Amino acid sequence: MNDHQPWDFTCKTCGSLSLNVTHVWTILAGPDSETWQEWGALEANHHWRFEFKEKVEKEKGNDQDDEVEQGDLGEFIEDDSSSKPEEYEIFEQESDPGGDEFYVNCASCDREIEFGWSKPNRGGLIFPAECSDFIPEELWPEPRYLNSWYQKHWLKTENSH
Repeated sequence: MNDHQPWDFTCKTCGSLSLNVTHVWTILAGPDSETWQEWGALEANHHWRFEFKEKVEKEKGNDQDDEVEQGDLGEFIEDDSSSKPEEYEIFEQESDPGGDEFYVNCASCDREIEFGWSKPNRGGLIFPAECSDFIPEELWPEPRYLNSWYQKHWLKTENSH
C-alpha cells in the first residue's frame, strides 16, 4: 500500500497494515469446470489490482489440500493467431457471476476481513469493515456477510442515502 492512504487498518491478530483482495471464479472447460483465482493488494483509494493469477486444482482423493498451478498475468495474454481452438478447448466463464467469490484478507496473517462495496451488485470500490473510513450505511455488503450486517443493523434503510 502507499503511504498516502486516507484510511487506517491494523490487523487485530498480527499488527499488519496491508490488505489483499482475492477473486475466485469457475469457468467451463469443455465438459469440465475449473476454478481460478487472482489476487493483489487493496490500494489506498479502495481499488485493487490483481497481480497474480492461478488455477486451483483439487487433488484426487484428498479434498482438504488444494494443489495450485501458479502463473503470472503475462501468461494470460490473448492469442492473436488465426487458428481456432477445438470445441473441447473452449473456455467460458459460467453464466452466474454471483457465483464468484471475493475475499479481503490481512496480507500478513491471512485473516479474513468483512467488507462492503461502494455500489450495489458488487460494484465500485471495496471497503473493509476494519478500516477507519468504513461507513456501513453508505455501502452494500458482500453477499456472504448479509446476515452479519443485518444483525449489526448496518444495512441501508429507505431513509439513508
